Amino acid sequence: MSQVRRAGKARKATRRTTGRKTIAAGSAPRRLRNWAEAQVRGARYSAVNAARLGAGIAVFAFSGFVLFIILTGQLSSITDGVATAAQNRLASLGFAIRNIDVTGVEEDRVAAIAEATGARDGQPAFAFDPAEARDNVVAISWVRDAQVARLWPDRVAVVVETRTPFALWQMNGRFHLIDRDGVVLEEVEAGSHPELPLVVDAGAPEAAAEILDILAHYPEISRRTVAVVRVGSRRWNLRLDTGADVKLPEQEAGAALALLSAMQSERGVLRLDAEVIDLRQPGEMIVRALPERMGGERDA
Repeated sequence: MSQVRRAGKARKATRRTTGRKTIAAGSAPRRLRNWAEAQVRGARYSAVNAARLGAGIAVFAFSGFVLFIILTGQLSSITDGVATAAQNRLASLGFAIRNIDVTGVEEDRVAAIAEATGARDGQPAFAFDPAEARDNVVAISWVRDAQVARLWPDRVAVVVETRTPFALWQMNGRFHLIDRDGVVLEEVEAGSHPELPLVVDAGAPEAAAEILDILAHYPEISRRTVAVVRVGSRRWNLRLDTGADVKLPEQEAGAALALLSAMQSERGVLRLDAEVIDLRQPGEMIVRALPERMGGERDA
């Protein structure tokens, strides 16, 4: 029985030895693989860190470059240069102004409108600013409003609304056309535009529309009026074709003209040899005759 135990012990020892050799033989490739994987992971980690570091340096350098450009005032010149180059390139492809279409004005004023837009033949279409061109056109005294648009690829369209002459304004011996809003349009020669009413002196253009509208309700008075004179920027005098002055009040000029119209219908006062017809007092009319009609004495 003792042999049996020894034999059993010997067999067990042999198995253990064989097992160690098997484990040792199988673990060598695994260690090699683990080492290789560790090297790969390390290389990847280093590459990622290097990429991050490089990106950080690039961002920092670019930010510093941009900051330098801004602080030295060169940013606008750089962007302008890039924009100009792009605009010129597009112009070479056909996006260049070749025609300016102007509507709403007389033929002799087309050139002035075209010039005011600032557009020139061959100008890159993308370099043309319609808003700025409109401001320049509207700045012309006889232009009330305008619309300016680019029509791709090579046209500019301008639609103009002009101011209509409403009256002739005399000041210090010079004559100007004005519109209904009192805007001075242009200087003209004396005696031109006889079809327009004449307003005189400072403050007349701004207030002309109101008095002329009132006067239009009394055709006979209007027909006999050769000029409407602004007095002290407060009220009006009507200069009649007889040479008489009709003095109107500061307020209720319409009521005063209604009284004058009634007296003309009844007594023909507009035909009198009068120097002054004073309507400044409500409901009253004072007629001052010419000096020769008063025995050579002139009423002060």
